Amino acid sequence: MSGKKNEELIFQESLSECVDSFGIGSQEGVKASLTECQKIFDCVSIVHQQQISEAFQLDEKIIKTMIKFMPSIKESVVEYEVVCCSGARCAKKGSIEVLKAVKDTLDIDFDETTEDGRIRLTTQNCFKKCNLGPNIMVNSRFYHKMNKVKAKELMKNIKDI
Repeated sequence: MSGKKNEELIFQESLSECVDSFGIGSQEGVKASLTECQKIFDCVSIVHQQQISEAFQLDEKIIKTMIKFMPSIKESVVEYEVVCCSGARCAKKGSIEVLKAVKDTLDIDFDETTEDGRIRLTTQNCFKKCNLGPNIMVNSRFYHKMNKVKAKELMKNIKDI
C-alpha cells in the first residue's frame, strides 16, 4: 500500500476516534481532528475540511472559521482539488479512460499539483456513489456519470478560470 493511502487511512481512523471521543458537534473534537490532519499532511485540504465537517455534522463555514483562529493550521494552497474515483465499480463503467483524460488535460499525474500550483489531482478508492459513476469531485462538488469528453471539458474549464 502506498504512503498516501496509508496517510489517508491513518487520518480516517483518527477522525473516527475524535468523533467517538468528543461526540457529534464538538468543536474540541474538530480542533483535535484539524491538528491531526495538519500533522499527517502538513496542511488541511478542502477535501479534509469537508470530511471533518461531515464527521462532526457541522457546517464547513464553522471549520473554516476555526482554522482562521488556529495559526498552526495551514489550509491547502491549491485553488482546486480534483479527486477521481479509482474504485472497481467506476472502473467497470469506464473510469480508466476518464482518469487518463483528467491526467492528460491537466498534464500531471495523481498526487501532483499543476506547475502554477492551482490544481492538485488525487484519487479516492470509492465515494460510495457507484450507481452514478464514474465520479469526479472538484472542491467537494461531485460530477457524476463522467466520460472522457466530459472530463476533458471540466478540466479545461478549471484550467482556464
